[in-house]
Amino acid sequence: MRRQVRPWQRELTVEGLNASRFVSDAGKAGIPLTSVKRTSPGKLTALAEETQLAALEMIAVHGGWRLHIGRRKGLGRLVDWGRSRWLLAIVAAAGILALAAASRVMWRIEIVNAAVYSADVAAALHELGISPPMLRSQIDIGKIRDELEWRYPRVAWVEVGWRGTTLVVRLADGLMPDVHDDPADCDVVAARDGVVYQIVTHAGTPAVKVGDVVRKGDVLIRGEERTHDGAVRAVAARGSVTARVWQGAQVCLPAVEYKTSYTGREQITWTISTPFFDLWPMDPCTYEQYDTSVSETRLCSLFLPVNLHVERRIEAEISKTMRERTDVEKDAYSAAVRKLHEKIAPTESLIDIWGNCSMIEDEKVQAYAIGEMLVEIGVRSGASDMAAADAIH
Repeated sequence: MRRQVRPWQRELTVEGLNASRFVSDAGKAGIPLTSVKRTSPGKLTALAEETQLAALEMIAVHGGWRLHIGRRKGLGRLVDWGRSRWLLAIVAAAGILALAAASRVMWRIEIVNAAVYSADVAAALHELGISPPMLRSQIDIGKIRDELEWRYPRVAWVEVGWRGTTLVVRLADGLMPDVHDDPADCDVVAARDGVVYQIVTHAGTPAVKVGDVVRKGDVLIRGEERTHDGAVRAVAARGSVTARVWQGAQVCLPAVEYKTSYTGREQITWTISTPFFDLWPMDPCTYEQYDTSVSETRLCSLFLPVNLHVERRIEAEISKTMRERTDVEKDAYSAAVRKLHEKIAPTESLIDIWGNCSMIEDEKVQAYAIGEMLVEIGVRSGASDMAAADAIH
């Protein structure tokens, strides 16, 4: 069934004696009027459908009223405006569509606080295929941030976001200088022991290769480069060296468990106590092992607090039993893993954990957990940098 389109409504103004009777006559003719409003004793306004205008004019003529037909209301007014200014309407619609399409495109890249890395950041973005103009939906800002953080490990953090249609890449403070006053203090050295997993050199000459075992303080990237004529010149070494490192934790748990059971016998004794003395001593307990329950009741507190002190002594027996070894080993290993997580830095994450448990003397179970991590171990060879690395690890 085809939907019927509702006609547009027009403004009506009725003037004359007893103008309100115009509304009743229109109702008798089956013509509904809406938004009827009396503006003066002989004048009212209303809304009616365009298809009923001819019939309303006939009613006004027969009743002696003056009928003025005004503009369309609502969407109809916009349609009239569009018909009279169709070219302007087309241009406005095209402009809105063009603006909406342009807002979905990245038109510009802005690199902030990159300092010596400005050119390299632009090159890295080009390698990732990021160059204006391109659709914003094709740009993964999380992937860009991760790639730049791996590329510049000595940068505190990298921020990638949008400002309108501009892609903004911001590097935090703490960038490495592009020159170094002391050529002997421009190497990248190891901050801890490990096995080299990945090395990326931005300046200098690599001194190690993937798979090499390095110790703390070993030179990873030398601060020197060969020129085109074969000479060696000092540079500020820059690069990222990721290594496989290991951290261990050890925990010892007793395999003996002490259980308390009550015999059902109990002894109750009491006394009147003050802050300085008791009125009489309480009876000594005759049980070898017992638990005590104490209650205090305030008797007087006008000048000196006086309390009724009651002790309930419950006879207990403590037995020594051996726990199941599998349960003890499970608890000990879990504790070792928790201790391992506490020992690593908040910025580090474990990629593998393994361990073992063994029974030792004095009825104890010893468990150890070893975790493997991928960590950036390259630091500048200056004393301050090495001290900072020691503080972290």
